[in-house]
Amino acid sequence: RYQRRERVEENKLEVECTMLTPEYVLKASGHVDRFTDFMVKDVKTGDCYRADHLLEGHLEKAIEAKGCSEEKKGEMEAVLRQTDNYGLEQIGELLRRYGCKAPATGNDLS
Repeated sequence: RYQRRERVEENKLEVECTMLTPEYVLKASGHVDRFTDFMVKDVKTGDCYRADHLLEGHLEKAIEAKGCSEEKKGEMEAVLRQTDNYGLEQIGELLRRYGCKAPATGNDLS
């Protein structure tokens, strides 16, 4: 709501794209060497998703679901607080443990 009002009233444009910063700037700042976004793929459609975002969305829905115990909510909230710190193997294990599927199709992920 705030963003929409700001764009309309202040004549601002929202730019949505994959990248605005040249690679050499990101390399010099350390972003290229330090950051890795793990991806998973829908095994049937080939659609790709960021693993951390998929896990976060899945856990947030699970926490809100009826019948989720307080113990399980606490466990999932602890995982959510650490999502940025997981490596490839850890995030893969968490996706399997919590039964994450491709959001658009419900297909398995690879």
